[in-house]
Amino acid sequence: MTDIFLLTTSAAWQKLNRLCTGASQWQETGQNNIQLHAINYISLSPYSTADANHHLAEVANKDIISACSLSLYRASLLFAYKHIINEDLEKANDECHNAITFLRESLERLGITTKPDRHDLTARTRCFVNSLVSQAELQQARRTNKIGRHFVFVLGMHRSGTSALTGMLVQAGFTAPSDLMPASIANPKGYWESLGILGINEGFLAEMESHWSSSLPLPAGWSESIGARKWRTSLINLISEVFGGAQLATIKDPRFCTLIMGLEPWFESGLINTSFIIPIRHPLEVANSLLQAEGIDLYKALRLWIKSIFMTEQATRGYRRKFISFDVLIQDPANCLEACLQLVESAAYPESNASMVDDQNAFRPKINHQATTFIDKCLKRQQPIVTDEYLFKASNSYNDRLIQLADLIFHAVLANIADDRSIAKALDSL
Repeated sequence: MTDIFLLTTSAAWQKLNRLCTGASQWQETGQNNIQLHAINYISLSPYSTADANHHLAEVANKDIISACSLSLYRASLLFAYKHIINEDLEKANDECHNAITFLRESLERLGITTKPDRHDLTARTRCFVNSLVSQAELQQARRTNKIGRHFVFVLGMHRSGTSALTGMLVQAGFTAPSDLMPASIANPKGYWESLGILGINEGFLAEMESHWSSSLPLPAGWSESIGARKWRTSLINLISEVFGGAQLATIKDPRFCTLIMGLEPWFESGLINTSFIIPIRHPLEVANSLLQAEGIDLYKALRLWIKSIFMTEQATRGYRRKFISFDVLIQDPANCLEACLQLVESAAYPESNASMVDDQNAFRPKINHQATTFIDKCLKRQQPIVTDEYLFKASNSYNDRLIQLADLIFHAVLANIADDRSIAKALDSL
């Protein structure tokens, strides 16, 4: 069974809501009705205006003690959030500790938590506070119109076509940051990413004694730490500054392949819509391009590529996303642009047929044509080959297996690129 206690103390309100929508796991149990009502009740964020008292009443009809514990959980959560708004984190911490104590008592009685004693309450309290602080900051930025409703993240390994794809989206009307990284010989048409965001991400990785070029994992629990909370605070402040409340803020930095899961409190808040566009390029092409641009050797590049794909896919699973083939981007940019527009429009208007850009607008075909002409087939300068020099320097079974694994991952994504669930299943098997 899904760990409801862990989701709740991570402030994962959207995941809890999705569980309630697809409640087959509770329909198979004897207590499915009371459990489902309990999950519906705790899936409300502290800033939600929805009324869930009827769910609490249904729980009370079956188990009054569980209902009392859930009510006390909710009261403590609301007090914690109030203290967070007032910037009194000490009192917020105390109320969050009370909230998760009442939560665990109720879940134990209802048989929802399978291993209620495995979680450290102090660690879960800290995570809960950190996540709620980030959601409160996001709510304040939304309320004051410092940020727009929709974030578009372009996620991809260095040299995977992220700059070309983002540049095309900007030409189509998406918003680039005001502090753009200047073009270079490696990227003559620009990078289309924020210098400030790059600096914040580099600094946070350095705090964790890491770097974008490291294939080692980050410290356990990093995304729930105080450092991650402060990193999110810096990011939301900078996003407010460099995007100016734009409705299609388009955020691109390859470091997010490693760091994106640290933004989960934002994505789970329900306060913003998010779309993830993930370009994928053959790993040997990426490796050859990295050698030319950064001097990184083949096998280090392959480890980085494998890490970026696995981490990006895991972190965006269950959210609105689209994988984009680099080859298709170069050969058929119009098709790629249309796929991106459909993804973003479905996020912005999930319950209507409205478009981000009116289909009847006479300027749309012209804008789309201008956007697709941004893509130059000459952008593809690398081929998926392993040179004799590479093989001479490092030829062994480990490196052969590394190449094979990267190739399997690449073709698993391409083979299932139109079916998001199949991509997840294929990568899980690998």
